[in-house]
Amino acid sequence: MIKLDYCYHTHTSRCGHAFGEDEDYVLNAIKIGIKRFGFSDHVMLPGIKQPHSRGDFTLLNDYLLSTRKLQHKFKDIIDIKVGFEAEYADRFVNYYQELLASGKIDYLILGQHFDFDKSDNPQYIKQYKNNISELYHYADQLIKGMQSGLFKYVAHPDLFVTMFKTWNEHCEKVTRAICEEAVKLALPLEINIHASRFWNNNSDFMVYPEVKFWKIASQYPIKVVVGYDAHHPLEFDNQIDVASEIIDKYKLTHIKDYKL
Repeated sequence: MIKLDYCYHTHTSRCGHAFGEDEDYVLNAIKIGIKRFGFSDHVMLPGIKQPHSRGDFTLLNDYLLSTRKLQHKFKDIIDIKVGFEAEYADRFVNYYQELLASGKIDYLILGQHFDFDKSDNPQYIKQYKNNISELYHYADQLIKGMQSGLFKYVAHPDLFVTMFKTWNEHCEKVTRAICEEAVKLALPLEINIHASRFWNNNSDFMVYPEVKFWKIASQYPIKVVVGYDAHHPLEFDNQIDVASEIIDKYKLTHIKDYKL
């Protein structure tokens, strides 16, 4: 069983589908031995409203103020970073660059949940059931994000499996494209354990982490990190055995002392 002393994928109640107080996330992380911690709520986007998916842009300052206060309060106990999980789109690049350059945030992780049309209407990837063209569009956008240099790692790169009931040749092609780019850029891929608690929910569609993705990934010299993707203060250490089994079975290189 792997032991994690880092966690850089943590949400807050501002996104509308996470629960609990910010400080409780920190306290529970400390309780299980986390030494390096990061808040990475779904990025607030100017001019885009997505209730129950991401916090309104008006909540940005509250998020930054609260998490920075906790960073200072617990600085002698745990190293806290402040960031966002964010989708890549060309028109968001300047905004992301400003957030990073200004020091408002410390990092970004790439989580390509949504595609945005020309009117900035968000389309959740899960809506594109059995849509091959959208699968390749997802891969194109994800790889552009990887190439942008904005992101520390790729969150749940196998998220696309939620579009399909069964694995297919297109899933394999996309997996290989993502892994090849990860190797080229030396960019870690995340084994995300949040959704594994839904493996037995009788869904007709696949759920990540998808072992077929990671079996193929093992053919490449990639490096992996593990993401709790916590949406509740009590979700730390939950389902860690899932990631441990994948890492051991496919002999993946886990960055045990991962630091931002």
